[in-house]
Amino acid sequence: MWHIQVSAEVGYRYRQIVQKYRDMTCETSVKVRRLLGDFSMRGQHSPESAMKSSAGWLLSFVNTATVPAIMWMEDNYNCNIETEEVGFGAISTEHSVMCSNAAVDGDEITHIKRLLTEVYPTTNFSMVSDSYDYWNLVDNILPQCYNEILEHEGFIAIRGDSGDPVKVVTETVFHLWKIFGGHINSKGYKVLDRHVKALYGDSITPQRCEAIYQILAENGFSIENVSLGVGSFSFMCLETYDENGVHYNPYTRDTFGIAIKATYGETVQDIPVMIFKNPKELSWKKSQKGCVIVAPDGQSYTDENTFDIAHDPDNDNLLELVFVNGEMIKEQSLAEIRERLYPRGF
Repeated sequence: MWHIQVSAEVGYRYRQIVQKYRDMTCETSVKVRRLLGDFSMRGQHSPESAMKSSAGWLLSFVNTATVPAIMWMEDNYNCNIETEEVGFGAISTEHSVMCSNAAVDGDEITHIKRLLTEVYPTTNFSMVSDSYDYWNLVDNILPQCYNEILEHEGFIAIRGDSGDPVKVVTETVFHLWKIFGGHINSKGYKVLDRHVKALYGDSITPQRCEAIYQILAENGFSIENVSLGVGSFSFMCLETYDENGVHYNPYTRDTFGIAIKATYGETVQDIPVMIFKNPKELSWKKSQKGCVIVAPDGQSYTDENTFDIAHDPDNDNLLELVFVNGEMIKEQSLAEIRERLYPRGF
């Protein structure tokens, strides 16, 4: 249970970063929810854990390579993939695709042109581009595909997958601008020609995401020129810094203080019982005592309440009953949760 909460928290943190730089560098028509995607499925423990993890991500964004999570959300969170934006997958090539075709063709350019004109002529797709020499592909091969790219009905996302992610992503945008150009938006930032953008999905962290956006903004580029894949790294560990350098700490249930404890019960005679623990050796593991009332400000609370007091409507408790005696009495939809998280608009 804690893992899906971690993914939701990580997604919320990324959303704050994206919102800041979207508002700074992009037109309002650029949707925050489409600027990052979940790339974590291959690194998860199982298909089930991957779906639940991506469900937490989908509270803040709609792009995910964990496509089964979209149906999982429909099954569990009262949403309809035919009438609302639950989530979107994407068409992508992998190294096996690029390398096998290069082995048969004897070069990389033949398959790139085939992708543009035969395989995906009318749709967006991403192309992993570092199988051999990333910068040779960007600087020498892509210019030879200039006409095919500009005549393509979608866009091609050039995906780096090795090297320093901050440098690779930002330099790719700069190189693509020199090759394909673009326009200046109303906020004064450069936007690449609609047929190309940069993509990176390995080792992205909140700190690296913000560093990429900051460098782009400082150089006059909108952040919509890049797509970042999240989760292969930052759903697994927390990046921290101190005087000894960078540290990567694996997530546990204690990273964000996640725990589930029984705090209240009643005897067969309906006598209230306040349940709590207070270990002498570890005082920080002290649990809540009795039922809790969270004040409308979302910050202050009181405990040691009986069930009847905690759920008296006059007490304005933000905590609501969801399960009673094993029965779900309050269901929530994905749209309701997103609205609560992002009241200004999802």
